[in-house]
Amino acid sequence: MLIRLFFLGLIFPISAAARIELVKEDLFKINISRIIGEGHFNFKIAVDADENIAIASCNKNIVYYLSKTGTIIDSLVVPFESCIRNMEFDEYDHLLIMDNDERFIYRHHRKKNKVEKINYTKPEDWYKELNHYYKHFEISSIPTFYVNKEYLQDAYYTRFNYSYNLWLNYNDGFIYQSAYNFIRKIGNHKTYVALKKTDLWFSERLSNKCKLLFIDRDKEVAVYFNRSLSLFYEDFKSNIVKEYPCPSRNNEGIQFDFSTNIQQKKIWGISAIDDYTFTLAIWQIR
Repeated sequence: MLIRLFFLGLIFPISAAARIELVKEDLFKINISRIIGEGHFNFKIAVDADENIAIASCNKNIVYYLSKTGTIIDSLVVPFESCIRNMEFDEYDHLLIMDNDERFIYRHHRKKNKVEKINYTKPEDWYKELNHYYKHFEISSIPTFYVNKEYLQDAYYTRFNYSYNLWLNYNDGFIYQSAYNFIRKIGNHKTYVALKKTDLWFSERLSNKCKLLFIDRDKEVAVYFNRSLSLFYEDFKSNIVKEYPCPSRNNEGIQFDFSTNIQQKKIWGISAIDDYTFTLAIWQIR
């Protein structure tokens, strides 16, 4: 009996550990001076359906398009001088870019070499430009986060008094929201409705500053970037958390970014950096 329990004790930890594996695969290295330029390393990335990567830094007002092998295939001079606040491909693979002053949204039609300028008048506008799920959802029915500007850090400045922090699951069309200490599923396809207990997942690592990257509703698993230089895998059913710290250069904190594309199967980000190069990688749940 004791021998049997001993072997069971070996089996269960191995099985539990197998569930939380977020596997990293390095893709290619990029010369820092060529893409990022000199100065503080602060960047945004977005990935289209063909796994082409758009990358931009505050040091240059240029967005570079890289192939999945790291070759520069195109570039765009953005029509503003400030940093990029948000950057993401819409459902038609046009790149959406928001200026840091939150005045306009720009849509780059790369095949037509055309840039469309869109007024940004309220936080809902960004989501409605991304895809038809947001466009046909009454976003203003979702509870918002009030922004107290007197206590807001410079890095999170916003001209609006509220925010949402939403993520769309393309697999089922449901919207999720990251808030203080929980993720909630928005329980309808058109308007916000009352929550069930199963629509809320709680974690002390979550906030309205987290960037949701992956959600498996059935397994109760989420992957998110919590803006504290760490990528997190969290299994809410088994209460298992795995942290993947971001690399640093010369012990300097770097403003990283992670992205997923419309398939939502892979997560792109930077896995290593030195004085001359940085390495782009993907993370996948195995």
